[in-house]
Amino acid sequence: MWLSLIPAAITIVLTFKTKKLIPSLFVGVLAGTFIKEGLLGGITAIGEYMMDAIADKESAYTLSFLIAFGSLAELIEMAGGISGFSEKISKWAKNERSILGWAWILSIITFFDSSFHTIAVGTVLTPSLDKVKGSKEKFAFILSVTSLQLILLIPIATAYLGYMVTLVANNIKGTGITENAYALFVKSVFWNLFSWIMIIIAIGVTLLGLGFENFKMGKSEAEKNEFTKGHIEKEELLGKSTEEYPKNSKNLIIPVSILLISTVFFFWWTGKDKATTFFGALSSAKFSVSIFSGIMLTLIVTTIYFMLQKISLAEIEAHIVKGGEKVLSMVIVLILSWALTSVTQDLGFNNLISKNLVRSIPRFLIPSIVFLISGIISYTIGSSWATWALMMPLAINFSMNSGINLPIMIGTVWAGGAVVDIISPLSAQMTDISYGNHLATSFPYLIIGVLSTTIAYIAVGFFT
Repeated sequence: MWLSLIPAAITIVLTFKTKKLIPSLFVGVLAGTFIKEGLLGGITAIGEYMMDAIADKESAYTLSFLIAFGSLAELIEMAGGISGFSEKISKWAKNERSILGWAWILSIITFFDSSFHTIAVGTVLTPSLDKVKGSKEKFAFILSVTSLQLILLIPIATAYLGYMVTLVANNIKGTGITENAYALFVKSVFWNLFSWIMIIIAIGVTLLGLGFENFKMGKSEAEKNEFTKGHIEKEELLGKSTEEYPKNSKNLIIPVSILLISTVFFFWWTGKDKATTFFGALSSAKFSVSIFSGIMLTLIVTTIYFMLQKISLAEIEAHIVKGGEKVLSMVIVLILSWALTSVTQDLGFNNLISKNLVRSIPRFLIPSIVFLISGIISYTIGSSWATWALMMPLAINFSMNSGINLPIMIGTVWAGGAVVDIISPLSAQMTDISYGNHLATSFPYLIIGVLSTTIAYIAVGFFT
């Protein structure tokens, strides 16, 4: 059973050393299959674990949703939706505080994916921030919080939702837990205390400043360049934004509205036969089917809408493919994360946490311990998704053996995995500052959030 710790440990150590998640996950899975099947058997088994992850119906829906979402985001950008909305916003963003406020307001139409939110809001507001000579470091911090932290608390129509519900569903199989995985997820949102606390801190920074940039930790050093000059030049050309069509804010607002409405509709449609009320139908819905149906309907309607604007079908097809390619790395991370979880469980990880071991830990400390372990792992390996995959089996096992409410333990895993996204490199990139500067200015507030969350989880352990 103790051998079941090796794949995860190898993944964590390699990611910490190399800062490369995909190779580290692959080596972790390979180590697990070697332990379980031997040298030659392990090489063939890694393919079996990955194919099993893809073949699982819920997982396939999640991967398909991500690819379709990447296509939708690319279509919106191509059609001038982001640049058009940026032009509208610039009329009202007159000072630093109003610009930071708009980062929150724009979450209403960009909440369904953290990367899309970061890119869209960064693109929309950075030019206005430059005009008023506002703090880019402060904007990067707000951008980080309004991306993942805020999105994790919205239990509908987000790119994360499919993966998170699937993860819960996969880990409660065979445990005797009969409650719907989506219902468990919705309840766990209230116990993601780290995201709630960071949102409160970020609101304080937005409205009051809270001494941001007066307290720095570490030096603002640029990241070491690991790529050839030719590679960098190629990436710069690929990443260069080209305005293909006139700016049109409706090309952002209308597709997002369709996505929201269609997703809610399909939640109701797939659950209406199991409940008598609207909200009862939502909680009984076929989750994966609903979000995939919503994104597909949105793509179809958006395609027709753009064609009516004289955008050619060939152009639309090219950007659908391009958008899908952009999320390929995320798809690979998910497949490897699921494979790592499966091989770890097959090696006896769930049996490692015995009732006696759990009961030897003071009950009131268990939520805070799981949160801190998850937070350390996420900060070390740099991935929320991989952290959630590694820690969810542990949290559910702790819940079953300690009697602590299951949504609380699930919430501690979401909270710990979200720690790393406070210092998102993408936020630094979109606000045009070095990652080192973003890290130095945001880290004190990250520490305050982690300490506050730990104390809060200790209190939860006392009173539940």
